[in-house]
Amino acid sequence: MARATIKSIAKETGYSVGTVSNALRGANSVKEETRKDIQAAATRLGYRVNMDGLKLRTNKSYRIAVLVSVSREAGDEWEGVEFTRILAGISGALQGSRYDLSVFHVTDIQDAMIVLARIVQDGLADGVIFSGTLHDDPRIAFLQRNGFPFVTLGMSDSKTPHAFVDFDSQAAAFDATARLLGLGHRRIALVNPPADLVYATQRQDGYAQALLAAKLSPDSDLIFNGPTTARTGQRSFTALMQLPDRPTACICANEALTLGVLSAAHAAGAQIGRDMVVISTDDLQLSRYFVPPPSTYYVPIEETSRLLGEFMLKVLDGDDPSETQKKIRATLNERQPDTPALKTALMT
Repeated sequence: MARATIKSIAKETGYSVGTVSNALRGANSVKEETRKDIQAAATRLGYRVNMDGLKLRTNKSYRIAVLVSVSREAGDEWEGVEFTRILAGISGALQGSRYDLSVFHVTDIQDAMIVLARIVQDGLADGVIFSGTLHDDPRIAFLQRNGFPFVTLGMSDSKTPHAFVDFDSQAAAFDATARLLGLGHRRIALVNPPADLVYATQRQDGYAQALLAAKLSPDSDLIFNGPTTARTGQRSFTALMQLPDRPTACICANEALTLGVLSAAHAAGAQIGRDMVVISTDDLQLSRYFVPPPSTYYVPIEETSRLLGEFMLKVLDGDDPSETQKKIRATLNERQPDTPALKTALMT
């Protein structure tokens, strides 16, 4: 049997050679229905791309690099737990294209910069995806200077537009704070990520906006910043309990922080839901098993991560940045009544 070629697929399907070629390389200019027809015919005819030859002709690696942050701290059990689901979503988006994933583990920004330099200079990948965007992020500046394609999980304050997918952290923090204010809470704590992260600022802005709308001034004593781990959650609860005017509610940036708060509350003999209400604003659906299960603001990580892969393909195909930016609004999973604040002080 003769080896299938682009010309034989074009003859089989009735599409032009150019359309078949674009469909097989995953170009976004080809309609989804057309791409599926052509890929089905290619599979039927046993078409196989000679990747070695293709790489030589195009001077491309046909790999997408994903930077995965890992912690040096042995106690950060939760750190990176979501990355398997993020990688699965990106991988799913790349199915049917010629691109494969390459995962690079990094421990901090300096490590990430070294890895990015290798990727760009040695041609280890054609594009890169990473998360945890910082104010004046050096990774973004480096990639933009080198004209290297990238997509971020998280917005940035870069003056040059770039592709991103983001959870609307500001809206989620505003909604959570407004919800608690509506239930009578006036002392509301915010357990937030490190302040150099863009989404930490967005969350604090949303929190402050809701308080100001209720004619309340934000209290810096109620804002606790730290790594998004259970250990930070424990420390924040302990610190908050030392305040003379303790909070009746607490908004946590993710489920790991929430778990730490619940653990510390249990150890202190505090009852969540009576002595303090806890809400999480980054839900992986694991918190349904916490005791008690807190109310959460949920964004489907599968949708978010799939968009990262889809946007990466669009960036590689030369799409305008305005077509590769999306903020996803969270929805409330109400697992607790988040009861009105007690008029009496918290336990002593």
